[in-house]
Amino acid sequence: MLRSLFTLLGLSLVLLIGCRPEEAVKTGNLNLRFSTDTVYLDTVFSTIGSSTYQLKVYNNANQTVRVNEIRLDSIGSPFRVNINGTPATRLNDVEILPKDSIYIFIEVTAGIVGSANQMLVTDKLLFVGNEGTQSVDLVTLAQDAILHKPTNFIALGPANNPTLIPYSIIDCNTSWNASRPHVVYGYAVVDSACALDILPGANIHFHSNSGLWIFNDAVLNVAQGAFPGQGDSVTFSSDRLEPGFENASGQWGGALGGIYISQRARARINNAVIKNATTGLRVDSAVFNDQLTISNSYILNCSRTGLFAGYSAIDARNLVVANTGLYSFYAFGGSYEFRHCTFANYWSGSTRQEPAVLLTNFFEFTNASGSLQRIVRDINQAYFGNCIIYGNNEQEFALAKDDAGQLNFQFNHALLKLNNDAEERGFNINDPEFTQVDVNLLVDFVNVSQNNYQLDSNSQAVDQGNSTDGFLLNSDILGNGRNFNGLPDLGAYERQYSN
Repeated sequence: MLRSLFTLLGLSLVLLIGCRPEEAVKTGNLNLRFSTDTVYLDTVFSTIGSSTYQLKVYNNANQTVRVNEIRLDSIGSPFRVNINGTPATRLNDVEILPKDSIYIFIEVTAGIVGSANQMLVTDKLLFVGNEGTQSVDLVTLAQDAILHKPTNFIALGPANNPTLIPYSIIDCNTSWNASRPHVVYGYAVVDSACALDILPGANIHFHSNSGLWIFNDAVLNVAQGAFPGQGDSVTFSSDRLEPGFENASGQWGGALGGIYISQRARARINNAVIKNATTGLRVDSAVFNDQLTISNSYILNCSRTGLFAGYSAIDARNLVVANTGLYSFYAFGGSYEFRHCTFANYWSGSTRQEPAVLLTNFFEFTNASGSLQRIVRDINQAYFGNCIIYGNNEQEFALAKDDAGQLNFQFNHALLKLNNDAEERGFNINDPEFTQVDVNLLVDFVNVSQNNYQLDSNSQAVDQGNSTDGFLLNSDILGNGRNFNGLPDLGAYERQYSN
């Protein structure tokens, strides 16, 4: 009897489940909600695809919504969409469960802009129901660019594990101006005995693992004759134009670094901003005593080293090197003159053990047989006049010397961040290499988080420079006179104020 009762209850339960009505599906007035009513894709280069942007579509109703069709409004639209995992320009009968949502991913590849400097590119994403249509606007700006894509590659390193470097050769003795940006894939090479002139206001963009290679006997000229502070700097940065990448480090620069000045090559860089690379500027194996001259320029946000010098010859004036993952300036051998330069390293992307500035006359490496080898190269001179070396580490200037070689340096008025223990840091500021050097005083930069290294009102670097180096330059990195209110200030900026 009990078994019959359980059987009857079971059959009743099956019948109840089998007879439940289908869940209602809403197909009329959709009443969807969107994470935004307009998707703004940031400026893109013509013929180059954008990053992917995300739109979230919400169903706030208590029943499933069926969208008859989701589609782009324009035939042949430059936009591309992926609707909840399905790439398509249109998709029919898309269901969104009650109190649920779906994702739509959006990209764009704009066509040739033509004569206009920039062109507005728009479309709509339509959500079609039985009783009406909702839409989301898609908007981007497109600009034409001159593309440099690799045509060959070179293999460097050991034969059993070479590093392949893609490259293209720039036309000999050419100029890049500000009319259109240049976008580089791989390395753009200035070949032997050729010159590349980059004119004031030009914008040079690099794809990931890309850079500019100045080859033997070639010359790079950047903004020659331009006066600082006029807003016509040449900018070297990545090809990611979204705001989230504006100051993101490590976006470009391959195995050779970002801008690579190789043996027997020369570079004259003025009014430049080099930012967001791995290593910003690499200068190697000098043959000439003027391998690199750089003035009124910035090297910022490099994930490794801002200015890497491997036995090179550099003359730098009004230079800011800041916010780098390893060194702001690393020198292995060579000859250097820095006047009114600011090395400021407040890197926060990871733990940094290295000082902002390191001078060394030796390099150690493990050879193919596993043995440790050391190469010694003299630092013939390293002069720092009216400079600042500061940051968030306890020690921001360091020396590493092999007594088999020379390591000659001189500070003539400077503000340094140093460990207070002279024995631990390996040198004493009372040594003859240091003239009028202040240690660990208040530098008071305006805003290091925004890479603003101007001197604020409490800075103890104001009026602390020597007049010889100060008046040799006439103006600071912004074009302000160096003779303001008496003695020149330390670093690349001259504070403009009255007592």
